[in-house]
Amino acid sequence: MSIFSKSLSQLETADLQELLTDQAVENIRLEFKSEVPNKDETLKKLSSFANTFGGFLVVGAKAKSSDGRIEALPGVDVQAGYKQKVVDWCFGRSYPPLTVEISDPIPVPSVNAKVGYVIHAPESDVAPHFLNGRKGVWIRTDEFSSRFEAELANESELRHLFDRRKLIRERRIGLLERARKRFDTYTARTHTDVAGNRTPLGPCLEVCVVPRFPARSLCDQEKLAQHIQKSWMDWRQVMFPDPGSPTLTQHESAIVLAASRGVSIFEVNVWGMLFYATKVEEDHHLATGIHLSEVVGYLLLFIRHSGTMLQSLGYSGPIHIEITLNSLLNAQWLLPQQGAWFSTRPGSELDDTVAFSVATTSDLLRDDPHSVVADLLRYLFFAVNWSGLVDSQEKIGQLVAAGRKYNFWP
Repeated sequence: MSIFSKSLSQLETADLQELLTDQAVENIRLEFKSEVPNKDETLKKLSSFANTFGGFLVVGAKAKSSDGRIEALPGVDVQAGYKQKVVDWCFGRSYPPLTVEISDPIPVPSVNAKVGYVIHAPESDVAPHFLNGRKGVWIRTDEFSSRFEAELANESELRHLFDRRKLIRERRIGLLERARKRFDTYTARTHTDVAGNRTPLGPCLEVCVVPRFPARSLCDQEKLAQHIQKSWMDWRQVMFPDPGSPTLTQHESAIVLAASRGVSIFEVNVWGMLFYATKVEEDHHLATGIHLSEVVGYLLLFIRHSGTMLQSLGYSGPIHIEITLNSLLNAQWLLPQQGAWFSTRPGSELDDTVAFSVATTSDLLRDDPHSVVADLLRYLFFAVNWSGLVDSQEKIGQLVAAGRKYNFWP
């Protein structure tokens, strides 16, 4: 049947008529609804598809109650904003959010300007999807009737679904570990002495921005370099990532070495993970340390750039951000003063590494990166015993302004 093989955007009246001609029967991947289901019913049906093998909900098609065989295409009235409404339900009322595709209104082969809709929920790698309000996990089964219906999952079914999600989380962890290992291999080139011993690199900032559930590849590997080129942005009167720096291809990834000049790296992979790392302890006019405004500037740069990259990759959804600032013991912070002078402040008293994560969305990264950076600054400076910098919105705003100035942004 065409609805299983054609893009939903290409479905026509003839494709709905084909269901009727072939006397299609509801099954584990297909269900008919003669009326537009409400929010709860829609979410129950779509989540049961996603939690099982994926499937299609055809709205405006009537099935026999005895065996689920289609018997008519009465259609429904055109629903204003229906596609966006269903997407909003799936994003806001399911955890993890459901990914679905909704057709445009398709005229049914009858009079009265009635239409049908086809909604596709693919099998999900991040199952189980819970419906908000503790309404449980629904799966597609015929255990309790002769027809496939949405039913609450039992314990063994839940365990199977959690194992599926566990694989996705392990992938996310593995992608970050691989990126860190690559950065370590890169820095070893300049921080290993003639005897083969590693020399201290000093404090480094790492920022990982990745889909919370990297369940599917977002693009072909050979297209990653094109997405990097689309993401170039002004930064300190140069471009980031530096167009003059080499771009390498490694398994599933494209990597820019010296992305922000100096000891730094940027990596993007086919799963949508973005990894930024840079050394942050430098000599600044005879003072050596971690430049306060530079760190804020890097966070602004990386978060703003990640929003642009994810948009280019076509990803929209929940985001996991992981921050690491290491080698902090005995490293001092530099506070810009009048002219080219700095005052200094002791670094971390006890922790040599600060690591934390925050959850956000791709839309927020793109539309309001400053609010994301504000949250990161609260965590960061509290962790290095400098909470007085971030104990009010006004002070955080001043930090962001200083970071923008460091980046030469208006």
